[in-house]
Amino acid sequence: MYAGVGVCEPEDVVANRLDPWHGAWFHPYSFVDLTVADAPDGSDGPAAADEDAFAVDVSFKVAGRLVVPVRAVFTAPEPRTVVMHITEGEGVGSVVETHATPLGPDASGRPRTAVIEAVVAASDRRGFALARAAAPLLRPLVRAASGRLWRDDLAYAERRWALRSTGRFPGA
Repeated sequence: MYAGVGVCEPEDVVANRLDPWHGAWFHPYSFVDLTVADAPDGSDGPAAADEDAFAVDVSFKVAGRLVVPVRAVFTAPEPRTVVMHITEGEGVGSVVETHATPLGPDASGRPRTAVIEAVVAASDRRGFALARAAAPLLRPLVRAASGRLWRDDLAYAERRWALRSTGRFPGA
């Protein structure tokens, strides 16, 4: 689980989570070989079965050159919620749910948003049983990796909000 607060609006957090390319561009220390596998019509891949979902094939860096390839499907079931389902690879059945909740303005009148992310890791695969056995040792590493990713993502959301709020963001 991760919880943090940024100077941005929920739409800035959601836009970051729904950008299929941001993982490889902004987190090269964690993700490699990202490919958009399925996307809604008008996007880079063939139409997804669910028009409100997109799927990416990506490898998560564990250590050095050791990677875990997965297929992740992203949906937004609510306006401020993004859900990622691992549908193929190690950890199939795992879910990461991210919520962006407005907190109201800070003392300077800037919007604040809480980001809360919950991870439910589950799989019947043999390799996952090994990970489950090592869970007490792995949890601090997973929390540290999640914290690093979210520090980067909140910085991105804050930059996006700053650009939008001054009219310097394309389409703002």
